[in-house]
Amino acid sequence: MTNWETQALLSDHYKNPRHWGMLHRGKSATGNSPGCGDEQIIYVDETDGEVTRLRFQATGCALSRAATSIMLECVADDPRSIVPTLDQTFFIEILGADVVHSRPKCTMLGLTILQDLYLGRRAHDAAAP
Repeated sequence: MTNWETQALLSDHYKNPRHWGMLHRGKSATGNSPGCGDEQIIYVDETDGEVTRLRFQATGCALSRAATSIMLECVADDPRSIVPTLDQTFFIEILGADVVHSRPKCTMLGLTILQDLYLGRRAHDAAAP
């Protein structure tokens, strides 16, 4: 992907994030990057052990918000089997090493929160953040 295509992808996901919004049922987890000011909450709604909806809300930089939107779009169909296998390489393949290595905490924040949610760390009922 060219630099221009990467910037267009990030801009699109920042301005029109996929899976954006709050859920009032299910589980949620929060996380932040104090040095940058990024804050995110990710919501997961499950029925009979199957993920039915993923949503997130975020404040902070464009890269953090866009990276989480891209990730959720990629994992939405089967997050239970995909999320545990993801690492920085996932984002490098999509966004390129220059982007990811220049701001790894911004890029990885959403994935860290989602993995914590699936591992039961920092998880709570979505209705009571």
